[in-house]
Amino acid sequence: MSKREKIIVGVMVFSILFALVYFMSPAITGQGAKPAEQYTGSEKIIQEIAAELKKVATSPNESYVIARAEAAWAKDPFYKKVLPVAAKAGPGGAGAQDIVYSGYVDMGEKKLAVINGNTYRVGDKLDFGGAFYLTSVEPSRVVIADRQNQRNIVIKLKDESF
Repeated sequence: MSKREKIIVGVMVFSILFALVYFMSPAITGQGAKPAEQYTGSEKIIQEIAAELKKVATSPNESYVIARAEAAWAKDPFYKKVLPVAAKAGPGGAGAQDIVYSGYVDMGEKKLAVINGNTYRVGDKLDFGGAFYLTSVEPSRVVIADRQNQRNIVIKLKDESF
C-alpha cells in the first residue's frame, strides 16, 4: 500500500471510531434519551401561546390577507402566455393581426421562432388563423407567407430590454 492509501485508510478508521464513541456515549454513561415528563412543560407553553394569539384581534387588512392566502388560485400568476390578438380593422385592412416575434432559438440545423408566445419551425402553419406559414427564421426577423393573399410578411424581433 502506498503512503497515500495508508493515510486515507487511517482517516477512515479514525472517523468510524469517533462516530462510535460520539453516538454510543449517552448509552455508556446511562443518560440515554430524556423521559417524556420533561417535555410536558413545553406543551403547556404552546397551549398558552395559542390562547394568547386567539385573544389578539386582527385588523381588516390582516384578515383579508389571510383569507386570500387560504383561498384557491383562479389561475397561475406566474404563467404568462401571449394570446393572439383578434383581427382589427384599420390601415392594415380588415383581418390584419398583431404578430409579435419575441424569441429566437438556434439548435444547430433547427431554428425556432417564438411568435405570439408559441414556438414554430420553418414550414409550420401558424395558429392564429388564415393561411399563414413560417418560411424563414433569422435572429433579427422572420418571414411569414400569407398564402391566402399571396404575400410575404416580414416581422422584426421585438426588443424587450429591461
